[in-house]
Amino acid sequence: MRYRLEEVLADPPAALLPLLVPLSVLYRGVSALHRRLYTTGIIASRHLPRPVVSVGNLTAGGGGKTPLTMWLAERLKASGVRVAVLTRGYGRLNGDLRFVEPGDDWRIVGDEPALMAAKMAGLTVAVSKNRFKAGWAALEKGEVDLFLLDDGFQHYALKRDLDIVVVDNGRRFGNGRLLPAGILRGPLPRLEEADFIIVTRAPVADEEFEHYLKRYSTAQVLWADYRPMGLSPVPFLEGAAPVDKPPGALVAFCGIAGPESFRDTLRRAGIEVLDLVAFPDHHPFSAADIRKIMETARRLKAVGLVTTEKDAIRWPVGQVLLPVYSLSVQPDVQRENVLLERVLDLARKGKGAA
Repeated sequence: MRYRLEEVLADPPAALLPLLVPLSVLYRGVSALHRRLYTTGIIASRHLPRPVVSVGNLTAGGGGKTPLTMWLAERLKASGVRVAVLTRGYGRLNGDLRFVEPGDDWRIVGDEPALMAAKMAGLTVAVSKNRFKAGWAALEKGEVDLFLLDDGFQHYALKRDLDIVVVDNGRRFGNGRLLPAGILRGPLPRLEEADFIIVTRAPVADEEFEHYLKRYSTAQVLWADYRPMGLSPVPFLEGAAPVDKPPGALVAFCGIAGPESFRDTLRRAGIEVLDLVAFPDHHPFSAADIRKIMETARRLKAVGLVTTEKDAIRWPVGQVLLPVYSLSVQPDVQRENVLLERVLDLARKGKGAA
């Protein structure tokens, strides 16, 4: 039901607009006031003593921020940069400061931080509502050259040195309206604050859309796709060999924004998908959800199930007899050197401040 509601709000029918548009105007006003309190200095935005690079977006839902944040962290670590990720940990049970360790319960730390810790050994991931406090705690824990701020475009409490805004090529900006009459979390002119705009799930560049973005922003526009890298058994097992190809057709399930993009990625990976069972973003799988997925699999005679890595973190292991796989993806960013050189330059300044 919630997934269907999200679909409706992404492009509401005309009959709902008289109700939703006034709420959207109210949302715009509250958001603008919140931002103005920080931009005028009535509420202070605080600085950390190391550079902060934000990976965020302008729309509700995903867009691929987490794979991009992990990709950037990997690239930086490979260049000798000591990175710490600061994140709120969406949907977790409390907002207390916590450093995420591999195997931590996603309900305590959030699904995306749990995935980062599981997939990237040694990466410092700090979850807290107070990202400034989390940053200082990370510095006390160990040396940090640069912070990656997850979902930070609306987080005005912390000063950023670089803003990366992610745009999902499938959904883009929806109908152009703000929540709840559309999917925008802020007006399009806010794109002017971005340093880079990365259009994800985009195998090729779209000049017309790039020109449209340039109406609102002088940011460099980069294009990225998510390349399928193979299947892994769920749960994540250290040292487990990836599965080259499942022994037959699978039923897919996911709880992400834009679930059809997952179906397309599976198709490009050469995996036969009999059906896709979609849930809302960050959805906690209940017993009823498991029954729904399994009924679909039995009806279609699937040999197994496949999901995203983020969903695999939330999957209640041991609840089904069929094998469950997760599909790993790797961002393929066109002209990635332009972005990496800019971020590495900031990291060098962070090293100098250490």
